[in-house]
Amino acid sequence: MFAATMKEAVEVAGRFPRLRSRIEAAGAESTGYADAPDDTFAYGLTALLDGLTARLPG
Repeated sequence: MFAATMKEAVEVAGRFPRLRSRIEAAGAESTGYADAPDDTFAYGLTALLDGLTARLPG
């Protein structure tokens, strides 16, 4: 499914040179394109929960 999505992204990106170059560069790298810092999930979850907590009555 990922391969099909990337194929479609490359087709769409063909009309946008900067986007195309970024996708091509990501394809050349085997890892690292979608990497995020280790604490990204925890940070996002904490922010979400803090927002929900702020909405609680009392």
